[in-house]
Amino acid sequence: MKVFITCTLMAFGWCNGTYAAVVAGWDVSGVDLDDGIGVTTNLSPFIFQATTSETGYVQAQLSLGSGVIPSTSANQYGFKIPSASQTNSLAGAIALNQYIELSIEIEAEKALNLSSIEMKGEGSGTACSNVVVMTSINGFIPGQEISSSTNANSNGGLDTDDSGFGAPIDLSGAQYQNLTGTLSFRLYGWNSTSGSGTTRIRNLMGDDFEMLGEIVDVVGADELALQMSHSNGFAYVTADFNTSATTNYILQSTANLTSNTWHTVSAPFTTNSIWEFSVTNNAEYFRVIPN
Repeated sequence: MKVFITCTLMAFGWCNGTYAAVVAGWDVSGVDLDDGIGVTTNLSPFIFQATTSETGYVQAQLSLGSGVIPSTSANQYGFKIPSASQTNSLAGAIALNQYIELSIEIEAEKALNLSSIEMKGEGSGTACSNVVVMTSINGFIPGQEISSSTNANSNGGLDTDDSGFGAPIDLSGAQYQNLTGTLSFRLYGWNSTSGSGTTRIRNLMGDDFEMLGEIVDVVGADELALQMSHSNGFAYVTADFNTSATTNYILQSTANLTSNTWHTVSAPFTTNSIWEFSVTNNAEYFRVIPN
């Protein structure tokens, strides 16, 4: 279980509820599918393990569908569609297994609450002009697309901003919460005009493909609430158990959520606990995780 609060340690400190962290992320810098660099093998399905993940809670990887061939340039993860297999419809792309897949396996007794998918991607001029995001949660059938880009064969055409999908892929709906077991997301592409056109995740700064959300205990596990208050120049972080804890927990903090670098600021605990911090003008973020 992870319980988060966001706190600014000021005279009028404040906190809010959970936030979206990077559950799994991929940095394509240095990846070369043609030579098998950065991936498990240079053979189908060209598995690419997450380079950033909630270690110990999920196993996540990218792979390519059997109906595509890999991109052949360095610093990208993508595919080409052979000329003989080009199609002009989503139904055709589904039938021919023309996709990039993100699969994620969640540890037993844990659940995943999703927030969004963010990516940096594009296509060459003869690559797929149409790309959609679909998931095993809704089913890989036409009409179940989560998001789409109709100019995917352009610079930034697969970015989750105005250049491509318009915004991060929204996964805040109820069907994407309290997920367990294994699930997958796919980027299907169609309407390519050449077998050399590449649809790809491109290399920019940091992670180039990210799934955001939070890992929590399944219902019935230790119930733990994390709160913040302030008084007389001090901020107080309180952990309250609703049931008897069966796991040791620790309190961690970070000054930068995007860094995914957390520092332990407490000894292990299994009972209600409170910590005192001096007030500053700097933002600080706290979480509780199993030790």
